[in-house]
Amino acid sequence: MPVVFRESGGVGFYEVSDWPGARGVFTTRRGGVSPSPFNSLNMGAGGGDDPARVEKNRELFLAAARLGSGPINMVRQVHGADVYVVRDRDALKPPGLHGTGYDALITDIKGVLIGVLTADCVPILLYDPVKRAAGAVHAGWAGTVKGVAANAVKEMAGNYGSDPGDILACIGPSIGPCCYEVDGKVIGPLREAMKESWQEFAVPARPGHWFLDLWKANQKALLSAGVPLKGIKVFGACTSCNPDKFYSHRRSGGKAGRMLAVTKLEQEG
Repeated sequence: MPVVFRESGGVGFYEVSDWPGARGVFTTRRGGVSPSPFNSLNMGAGGGDDPARVEKNRELFLAAARLGSGPINMVRQVHGADVYVVRDRDALKPPGLHGTGYDALITDIKGVLIGVLTADCVPILLYDPVKRAAGAVHAGWAGTVKGVAANAVKEMAGNYGSDPGDILACIGPSIGPCCYEVDGKVIGPLREAMKESWQEFAVPARPGHWFLDLWKANQKALLSAGVPLKGIKVFGACTSCNPDKFYSHRRSGGKAGRMLAVTKLEQEG
């Protein structure tokens, strides 16, 4: 299994198991201090939870995963495709709000944590073990259509000289094709962006509705960007199907906490 479950002090998380030189971690909802409906390890401060509890949850997670004391560098996510390049260790401070917003971060600075928040959208972690660079991507249906995953790969190539053929990717827990039913408002832009290939990701459900496979769509986007199939791991855990492990915006009717997907380049030597 390329992603393994770990638990420390009651805090549960999943970690990419075979990235020498980097850490890639996906949180669960287990082990925090937030009350219902955010119980318990809510990583997102924008949904109505007490910011002090969210900060405590982040501290508990960082300690459990042995990722240091932070800060966790994040951006204001807007369901777009822009990529923020973290060039300075102190360039971002939580919650890391920047201009019109971004949906991916990349860095080559060792020891710096970068992450994205999700509660059904697809988190994608990237790692180039050759150029020692990393990325974190937030891909909902809109970001997927706009090509945010491919943009992150492109920016790693442009900023760090990364060869897409060297990049490793892990598509983390998000709503699966079993539960993600969409209508024409989603399928229309998908069909326009992906032309004839859109039917690879959309299975007809009831009239005017389809089950959408964001895992496969983002895998194809990474492949199109030059990331090899052998380098792409798909966790395959549906957030909507696993209420004991994950938050789901759709399952909860919009009142949900957030998970964090975070990566960190380890110090050399």
